[in-house]
Amino acid sequence: MFKLHVRKIRISMFVLLGALTLALALLVGLSLINKVSAATPSAPSSLSIFSCSPVTVAAFTNRVHVSCNPAAGSIAYFAYCSTKDSANANRFLSIFTTAKVTGKAIYIYYNPSDTSGTSCGCSSGNCRVIEGAEVRP
Repeated sequence: MFKLHVRKIRISMFVLLGALTLALALLVGLSLINKVSAATPSAPSSLSIFSCSPVTVAAFTNRVHVSCNPAAGSIAYFAYCSTKDSANANRFLSIFTTAKVTGKAIYIYYNPSDTSGTSCGCSSGNCRVIEGAEVRP
């Protein structure tokens, strides 16, 4: 009888320890989630951020782009040359399309002096190559 009682105590202690471990893991996980969601991303120092209200979204054989209204000065188009990385071009296209369909703004991360997009049809007069994009709430 005594052995049975000790065994029940051990099982109870094991269950209690497991529940405490699970609760602690849950608390740590929730605190990490809150810290991550509260963090505001920032562009690297060499990049500018522009809040774009998408007007058109387009995909061509050599680039994907979004046009914004209002423009960033004379820059109304932001493009990603799809010949560099088609998977990344698809990600940008998805972000552009999501923002357009939901009516949300996009933060565009770009270098205002980078006119390398001329190689894929992004005019140096009104278009810049993007480095990152984010749909805003």
